[in-house]
Amino acid sequence: MVAINSLIFAAITLVSSAQATNTLTIYHNNKFAVQACKGLIGKTAVLFNETTDKVGYCNVKNQQALGTMAECIELMPHKDSRKEFLKTCKKFNLTEEEYLASWKNATEFGYVNVTADPDFKKKKLYYKPVLLKKKKVHAAWDAVATRWYNYNYAQWYGIALFSYWFVVMFIAGICNLTYFLFPGFVKSLKGGISNTFRKYITLPALFKKTHAHHKSIFGFFHALLPTRLESILVAGWFIMALIMNLTNYVHVKPNYIWPQKSNELGRKIADRTGQISMWLMPPLVLFAGRNNFMQWVSGWPYARFVYIHKWISRVVFMMSIAHAVGMTYNGKGIGKYETRNAKPYVRWGYVALVSMSLMIFQGLSYFRRTNYEVFLGVHILLAVFAIAGTWIHTTEQGYQMWMYGAVAVWVFDRVVRIARLAAFGLKSATVQLIANETVKVTVSRPSWWKPFPGCHAFIHFMRPTCFWQSHPFTIVDSVTEANTITFYIKVKGGMTHGLYQYLVQQPAQTAQIKVSIEGPYGNRIAIDRFENTVFIAGGNGIPGIYYEATDLAKGFCDRRNVKLYWVVRHYRSLEWFYQELLKLKDLPISTTIYVTQPNVGLAEPITTELTDDEEQQEQDQEKKSDTEENNDYVAQVKKDLSFIEFIETKPDFYQIVGEEIKQSTGPIAFASCAHGNMVDDVRKSVVDNLSNSNYRVELFEQMQNW
Repeated sequence: MVAINSLIFAAITLVSSAQATNTLTIYHNNKFAVQACKGLIGKTAVLFNETTDKVGYCNVKNQQALGTMAECIELMPHKDSRKEFLKTCKKFNLTEEEYLASWKNATEFGYVNVTADPDFKKKKLYYKPVLLKKKKVHAAWDAVATRWYNYNYAQWYGIALFSYWFVVMFIAGICNLTYFLFPGFVKSLKGGISNTFRKYITLPALFKKTHAHHKSIFGFFHALLPTRLESILVAGWFIMALIMNLTNYVHVKPNYIWPQKSNELGRKIADRTGQISMWLMPPLVLFAGRNNFMQWVSGWPYARFVYIHKWISRVVFMMSIAHAVGMTYNGKGIGKYETRNAKPYVRWGYVALVSMSLMIFQGLSYFRRTNYEVFLGVHILLAVFAIAGTWIHTTEQGYQMWMYGAVAVWVFDRVVRIARLAAFGLKSATVQLIANETVKVTVSRPSWWKPFPGCHAFIHFMRPTCFWQSHPFTIVDSVTEANTITFYIKVKGGMTHGLYQYLVQQPAQTAQIKVSIEGPYGNRIAIDRFENTVFIAGGNGIPGIYYEATDLAKGFCDRRNVKLYWVVRHYRSLEWFYQELLKLKDLPISTTIYVTQPNVGLAEPITTELTDDEEQQEQDQEKKSDTEENNDYVAQVKKDLSFIEFIETKPDFYQIVGEEIKQSTGPIAFASCAHGNMVDDVRKSVVDNLSNSNYRVELFEQMQNW
């Protein structure tokens, strides 16, 4: 299902891009001479009435016009200028003989220097062939050529910036596929060159260790720092964009089109930035969508695409500003500023620009973290105005095909999302609040709807206060019921807090709520290709990690050395995942649970579905003192989970990972999903200890933030 959707999505994106390519025009120098001569002569004198004489410079009856044009054409630096002019006059049946005769006639009559002719009036018809200086004719050709070459640069640069990410992701896709098809080759890459490249390029965070943990600046600005590889890829693309937008502008003097340098460069900058930004609109929309076929191709996490989406949007915004400023300089210089601004397509351009600027500001992490649903709604609304404004603005100049592509990508993503919801259907889910911190959602699934380790899905709770919202959560296939999936949702703010308030008022803090599921999303990781695997989870990061570990243990039994670490605050935190922990008894997984606040203890026993006599259990509770309860209940947990090692302290995963690497007797892979600091410790330790093993060491980070 995912592959089919991705292939369809890829086809739509490529078709949209192909349609845009069909509309682009590459200008060739053999076309410039006629335009340059028409422009130069038109700026010099009026040789025919454009209203009544539709033949113009091709008119043999208008010798002053044809003769002056012939003079200009023959002075042009391009050898095929005469041939191209005669092509434009073909529909008027002008022959080369007539052209040459007119040129000869004008030469014999004598070309007139209009500045020395007292009868010359610039805005009145002039009936003599006009003298043109070779230097001015060549300058006119340069003015036209540099203008249209600038258009060509814009197209090629746009294609380059558009293609950059697809080439990078194609290479990433080959690398990802290699992990699955040729794991032996991957594990053989363990030498000094490979480890050095991975230590300094592909694995580390940008600076020191912070990557998954939000970095706070002045208490208001929050940011997720990228990995070094992500930074290098984005920096390379950004530098390309800067070079392509800031260089290779040619100033022509004298310039009959734009007499002032500011007018000329303003227009050239505006033309280039505007056209390049059009090429970036389809990938800008694509990388923000859930049904992004490049995620399937590359194996990259959604968070990485969001990071790229942000940078593309920033560059598009900067180019839009440059486009607007350039057109302002140009318009004011040639006296068209007011008339242009009165046109609807220009006003819609302003609408798009204002919407983009608000999106850039509103996209700050502070607003996303404060109220994600408000952020999302405003972001989509602004995006609609930005796309609509850009569409109307570009239609005037014939550049709307890129917007067709962007809108097609967005519409397809929405259609697929609706189709996924419809295919899953509306189900009644058992929603339970456990340990006052986690909401457990259990819902039956269609038999064909197959989750996989590491996948996630978006849940719609059909309640009046939140039915329109959807949030991603990791899926676990139920350990007790067939064709049933389970979500474990940490209570935070927003929708989850609303569920919490509702459930605490329900009997047994449990309710039946209609839900619809959109998914599954995500990619499999190649951790099953490694002989030694270490899974590290913290708090509510356990479901996906557990699913990965148990799937691996079931598939390979004793042929894999599987370790699972889980960090919880107190023993009560085990309650919501107790059934799954009990199932580890029959699996070859070495499990360790760190309890960081063991003194909290248990005020009551952890209930399980395996307990038959709840009444007897309650009677037993009444016979014990409070102190005994705490001790006995924790002891009972440890007895029930005797196959799990409990350590009552805060773990140092930098040290733990380092020891695992040193003690490993074969290739080893780590997967982590926990609090940002813990995930960053794991990454940092893997990076620092690569050279401490004779085997391949791999890291699969399962946590996603954006």
